[in-house]
Amino acid sequence: MPKKVDTNQREIVTALRTAGATVFSLASLGKGVPDLCIGFRGLTILLEIKGPKGKVNPAQAEWHARWGGSPVVVIRSVDDILPLIKNMAAMVSVFGNRIAAAAAGKDTQ
Repeated sequence: MPKKVDTNQREIVTALRTAGATVFSLASLGKGVPDLCIGFRGLTILLEIKGPKGKVNPAQAEWHARWGGSPVVVIRSVDDILPLIKNMAAMVSVFGNRIAAAAAGKDTQ
């Protein structure tokens, strides 16, 4: 059975791409895996797309808890995109040289 894609996902993807993020859909994986993987200026974030009143289901909560990377961010509308991108840009401004070095496979110590 194919995973249900939230109705707001298309507009959220468009807003992310407009903001300069690259977006890869993971929605077809199901089994609690987040809906999107986004990259922005060297950072990678996983997003769970929900409607205004949508809730993370038990499989998603379990997957998110087991995930060893950055926390999964729940996005409910395009209004959530600007704060997300601003926070990611702030991280890049603080850690940019280390992010660039890690992306290039160089020692960051």
